[in-house]
Amino acid sequence: MHTLTLNIKNNAYDNIAYFLKNISNDVEIVNHNVSDEDDEKNETILNLRGVFNQYANNSKLEQEDNAWRNHIIKQYKKDN
Repeated sequence: MHTLTLNIKNNAYDNIAYFLKNISNDVEIVNHNVSDEDDEKNETILNLRGVFNQYANNSKLEQEDNAWRNHIIKQYKKDN
């Protein structure tokens, strides 16, 4: 028995998976993982959010997610 590891781009994955599943009974897909480079970058960014956690004002954390939205609304009100 042999093991083969492939890195396949998103646009070719469905075709190659279909081909491997239907080639014959001699080929078995034991495991397949889908990873997105963007997800890995986002995970790295999320991990960095905690770097200054010890200095953060915990009462302000709830406002953090809406900070940009609130800033735009405030600027719009100021301009109009």
